Amino acid sequence: MNKKGLLAVLGTVVVLAAIVVSAGGKLPWTGGSASDDSCDIPDHAPAGTPASAPGGIKVVEQGFSQGPSGLVSLGAIVENTSADVARRIPVRFRLFDAAHHELPELTAGELSVEVPLLLPGRRIGAGTGAYRREIPVAGAETVVGPNAWLPHAAVGGLGPVGATYLRTLRFYPDNPVSVDVHYRETSTNCRALTSRDTAVVFRDRTGRIVGGDQGTADLPIVFRDVHGNDLGGERQFPPSPSCSPGERETWVVPPVGVPATAADARTEVYPYCDLPGA
Repeated sequence: MNKKGLLAVLGTVVVLAAIVVSAGGKLPWTGGSASDDSCDIPDHAPAGTPASAPGGIKVVEQGFSQGPSGLVSLGAIVENTSADVARRIPVRFRLFDAAHHELPELTAGELSVEVPLLLPGRRIGAGTGAYRREIPVAGAETVVGPNAWLPHAAVGGLGPVGATYLRTLRFYPDNPVSVDVHYRETSTNCRALTSRDTAVVFRDRTGRIVGGDQGTADLPIVFRDVHGNDLGGERQFPPSPSCSPGERETWVVPPVGVPATAADARTEVYPYCDLPGA
């Protein structure tokens, strides 16, 4: 089973798309501030220079776990060791059996994610998940790059968007891996950036990475059981959209879920904020 089919198979999560439709196709944000002409962050992404070979992006930590259901959760922390801004960073996770034979991806891009932007000297998390019921996964490896680059001056005063983990909500008593992760996001940037999902990295009680995933932030969502009973969820948008100036409490629902060995308090959240117009 691939990641995209998980929610359809569960049949228990309903996204409240009617809210967007009733708003004329626009997200009904009640907050967020517009930037002014003094903002030196570009209002569109400058053209980047493709790298001729991998380099400048380093995997500093990685880990995985496989549960009894076959769920393989993968997570990593990558760092930009260069003096330039990294753009469009491919992060690919490779799986191996006990004989160190690589296990094939079931669908194209199944084990790959893309980090849209990473400032010099900064670290960011990446994660994804998959199911491998037939073959036990004995090892995993994270591969990054090649990516594009921008001079640091080309992004003006662009700063990182921070996120502080708040809590993990579980609405399915019989399915504890399905979670709703709340976090507080803060941006001191003078311009709204474009949200490209939010990554979650899971750690066990010792701090070891045991997996990760990524999903779309801010979406209203209702959790229902197999009989259609409402179990709760997020019925309204946050006060302002992810990656906009200011502070907000928001959430992300990792599609594959959380590993059983993860300690909630150790959860790390990483908004993927991109230059506007990118």
